[in-house]
Amino acid sequence: MSESAPDQPPRTRHGKAKRHHYVPEMILRRFAGPDLHLWSFDKRHPGYGIERKPIARLFREWDLYTSVDAAGGRDRSAETRLSVMESRASPVLDRIVAEARQGRLATVSNADREALADILVAQIRRSPDAFNSITAKWDFDAFIADRLAEWEAAGRSVEDADRADLLSGRFVAQTRRNLLAQTVVEPLLRVSAGVLRRGFIVGMLTKPNRSFLVGSALLARFNGRITQRNGFLDPTMEAWMPIARDVAICSYGERGNERIMEVEDAGLRKINGLLSRQSTVVASASRELVVAYTRRLHRAPLEGAVSPSA
Repeated sequence: MSESAPDQPPRTRHGKAKRHHYVPEMILRRFAGPDLHLWSFDKRHPGYGIERKPIARLFREWDLYTSVDAAGGRDRSAETRLSVMESRASPVLDRIVAEARQGRLATVSNADREALADILVAQIRRSPDAFNSITAKWDFDAFIADRLAEWEAAGRSVEDADRADLLSGRFVAQTRRNLLAQTVVEPLLRVSAGVLRRGFIVGMLTKPNRSFLVGSALLARFNGRITQRNGFLDPTMEAWMPIARDVAICSYGERGNERIMEVEDAGLRKINGLLSRQSTVVASASRELVVAYTRRLHRAPLEGAVSPSA
């Protein structure tokens, strides 16, 4: 079912480790067909080609939100909180999709709005792509070396074995994973409050054979006209999150300006183009769509946002 090169790197087996999805399965189901499979392409392993996989094996990493302490103890509370958040948001998203397919804007309560704000904000932070883009410039090796030097300058000794362990790539990798696990739900109270002051738009695809992509970085954020940045304080910033193959929600404008709109082909290309550029993995029920966007990765991005105000 896949277009794979003959020489592939071995795939790692992970014993009893727990797999964590960074794109929720409850969202992936709305993109997949009855067999719950999608076509996908992983930029990290181009030799695998375009593969058809069950959604249970897509957009996941082993123990992604598990932090490990010095004694080897595992804390999976972040994954538990994310699961609760997904359970709150899932019926709201189901209702939005069902109403949009009938050409109507779903009525949402204050609790529904909170669930939408939380899932949207968490989707920014929980993605390894987003986390790696933030921490790419952090020099963990230098930070650890500096702390060791300060420790020794204070007259405290460090055993050679401990020094080697601290400076090992394994320790740095685990430190990064712990940081992701410990901060994945941290910004919700602060940022979600700002999102709640914004309006939202439901974007609908009505033409046949059109579909949103799913990306490992699931939000397509377009700079606002006021600040020329993609922060939520600018009401003209657009944050699009596809929630089904034919439906996306967009945080935009001031609260009270909610509406439904058709996403035209030009807007769809901008959303899918940004998702494909910023994501390590892209997927769709349409193999042709995945092929098309893997071929466009090196093209210049389309200018401008989707312009829901038009």
